[in-house]
Amino acid sequence: MTEDYAVILLAAGSASRFNSDENINKVLMPLNNRPVFDYSLRLFLEDNRCKTVWLVIKDEEKQLFQTHMQSLYGECPDKVNWVTGGCERQDSVALALDKLATNESSAVLVHDAARPFVTDRLIDRLVKGLNESEAVIPVIPVTDSLKRVKENEVLNSLYRAEVRRVQTPQAFSLSVLKEAFEKAETEQFYGNEEGELVERSGHQVKTVAGEELNFKLTTQLDYHMAICLIDTGWLNKLD
Repeated sequence: MTEDYAVILLAAGSASRFNSDENINKVLMPLNNRPVFDYSLRLFLEDNRCKTVWLVIKDEEKQLFQTHMQSLYGECPDKVNWVTGGCERQDSVALALDKLATNESSAVLVHDAARPFVTDRLIDRLVKGLNESEAVIPVIPVTDSLKRVKENEVLNSLYRAEVRRVQTPQAFSLSVLKEAFEKAETEQFYGNEEGELVERSGHQVKTVAGEELNFKLTTQLDYHMAICLIDTGWLNKLD
């Protein structure tokens, strides 16, 4: 498989767990004078293998994104295509997939714009992994003990050695991802992430090593940790 790919960059999240009094999209918040979404966007724009970026946003926030684009790049980069998101994450990815032409690229990555510290090293592992599998996701080991709990009662313990935390970007053959979404739509099934849909459609999902710093800005603590990593120069030390 060619290493060229398209990427669906999800930036229309609700930030329901951010616990902020302000009604603001966390990917529009500043990190070292740049909005959060630009950290991953710029990585994809600078990767010659990335042919198109499908930026999924809320329609009411499009002007804000366009203003940032003009400030950052002078104009909207040619690679960027706008997609209005749906009610749920899965709906948003489906809307982007509908716009993505089959002949545009044989591979597609899906990434949360709220994960600003994705690296080209991780992208390399994912893209190369598509030479051996039609679906590749990054995972990292679990360090805490895990329990299944219902109504404050423990149902059972999970074997930590066999459990992983899942990240994005996730990489797929375009045809396989579309097939998985069509099956989910037919069965009215909503999953947590794209790898789950591909898994339940009967395709093997392979893993590559994720990265601890590729965390998602889900809470205010995450956001302040990201600021700290930049201010202390930790990210530069890991390049």
